Amino acid sequence: MMIDTIPVPDMPWTNEYTWSSWVATTQYAGSGALLVEPAQKQAGRPIVLQEDLLTREVVNQLLAHSEATLGSFNITLGDARTFTVMWDYSAPPVTATPLLDEVDPDNNSLLMAVTLRFITV
Repeated sequence: MMIDTIPVPDMPWTNEYTWSSWVATTQYAGSGALLVEPAQKQAGRPIVLQEDLLTREVVNQLLAHSEATLGSFNITLGDARTFTVMWDYSAPPVTATPLLDEVDPDNNSLLMAVTLRFITV
């Protein structure tokens, strides 16, 4: 799996089935009739990836990428699907919680609860 040029282990796409490409606005006319206006979204699908174990080095690379790359880039999932995305800044785009309370962690220290947030463009 690749996040732009950063290789990472396969990560589950946790919100793959919680999004619809269709949206509808509804309102009532003066007569009381329901007016429904459906539309298909052209972009903006959120992609949230989570992994339990990544090294501190990889997490630092992903954090640096999220700070330096405001435009679009490609991600390739473990099943070879590729998406053009950008980091989703509506929440922190990269979060990670240490697996162990280490006093002086090195780059090989493992992290848990790593979450990556993207949005398709």
